[in-house]
Amino acid sequence: MKSFRFVAVLLWAAIGLMAATLLTGVAPAEEPIRIQVTLVWGTNDPKSPDPKHKAIGAALARKLSKSPFRWKNYFEVNRQMVVILPEKEKAGIKMSDNCALDIKNLGDSRIETKLYGKSKLLEIRKDPLPKDWPLILAGNAENDTAWLVVIENVDAAR
Repeated sequence: MKSFRFVAVLLWAAIGLMAATLLTGVAPAEEPIRIQVTLVWGTNDPKSPDPKHKAIGAALARKLSKSPFRWKNYFEVNRQMVVILPEKEKAGIKMSDNCALDIKNLGDSRIETKLYGKSKLLEIRKDPLPKDWPLILAGNAENDTAWLVVIENVDAAR
């Protein structure tokens, strides 16, 4: 009989401990987000005037062809892999002399992006980071061309 009471006391203590943990509101720590950020130049010209630019990959080209961005050719200007920690204020990313981003992990697969063009803040967005589609930020350029910043969730692609 004493062993039964002992087990009952242990069981109630375990239930009390679990309840106290749930009531304190301690949430599990958010995971960092691993993203790939690509600066893309869109044009109808067959070649980029910059020989350092290379054609984007076929998978991204297919996605862009299904988007409102309908240029004939897309060229990669710069690509970077970035890990954004939830406790960090922001990750500053310089894509070119004229393009930069600040990205903040808001948790729950959401990010805040601040897009800068020629050192001027162009827009601030808070978006979910899609698992099967890139987040695309865009701006006009000269001569009927455009630049795109493509943000892809690397972890979701696995």
